[in-house]
Amino acid sequence: MSQQGSVGRALTLNVTAERPVAQLATNALPGVVTAVHTGGEVATGGVLYEVAGTPVRALRGDVPFYRDLARGTKGQDVRQLDEALIELGYSTGAPSEDFGPRIEAAVKSWQKAMGRERTGVVAQGEVIAFTNLPSSVRLDDAIAPGLVLSGGEASVFAPVGTLDFVLSVSADQGAMIAIGTAVDVAFDGFTWPAVVAGSRASDDGSVRFILTAPGGGAVCGSDCGALPGEEKMSLLATVHVVPPVEGVTVPVAAIRSSVQGAAYVETSSGDHVDVTVLGSSGGVAVVDGLPAGVEVRIGSTPTGDRSPAPDDTTGGDTTEGDDA
Repeated sequence: MSQQGSVGRALTLNVTAERPVAQLATNALPGVVTAVHTGGEVATGGVLYEVAGTPVRALRGDVPFYRDLARGTKGQDVRQLDEALIELGYSTGAPSEDFGPRIEAAVKSWQKAMGRERTGVVAQGEVIAFTNLPSSVRLDDAIAPGLVLSGGEASVFAPVGTLDFVLSVSADQGAMIAIGTAVDVAFDGFTWPAVVAGSRASDDGSVRFILTAPGGGAVCGSDCGALPGEEKMSLLATVHVVPPVEGVTVPVAAIRSSVQGAAYVETSSGDHVDVTVLGSSGGVAVVDGLPAGVEVRIGSTPTGDRSPAPDDTTGGDTTEGDDA
């Protein structure tokens, strides 16, 4: 019986979201490295490493922390410090670029909670600015317990810039995917539409497809902040190698071809109904010209007609929607 449905072919694959990694900071504290903290991800106020017992912490900010921050200093770096103190619960009110009594008191409270001397001063090198937090982090090989630092060493590396979405597949799978193929990328309740924008063959024979949003740009669009700040993460994707077609479906075996080459189906009452095949996959075809709810015949072809029309896709198809 004909019924409403859809046909298409889709592959469920993994897409990798990748961020380029760059050096984020240079060590500014001289002395022996007494501890490292490389849990893979750091949040606001998290300790990266310690030099002679002095912790180096991560704070959010677009401007590097380039000087001692103390009462009387002014600027965006002061505001970033204040925003962090507010986030951590040591300060209240609107963030300020003026390091006054309120910020000084908040710094002392923060230092007391860390078990450090309450100087009210954040020395250069004690905090490092991350554009996004939480973020994954990697320390340079020079930052290891027992090593002596003189200052100026590369220290912290982190993901920066925009996310690249890459689909890596085998050569056989790659042969089924064309530039412009539609892809749906899913993550934690989000589903982002994407398209295949380019490809590159790898030395191992696999194919890397670059995905973008349909209009260009990152696949995640304005939702990129919902993704973890990791260098690489694996996301589930549906690759529509044969775009879905919706409409009235019938078994492919019910479609016949007249001597003039026109497609038709025969109803259970013996009527011939001319149809146009809009798409087929997995033994099911979407046709135009036939209403839903009609019983159609599947069987031998009458004299003078050619054999039933073949399925127009080949091999391993997955039918999307209702079967006929």
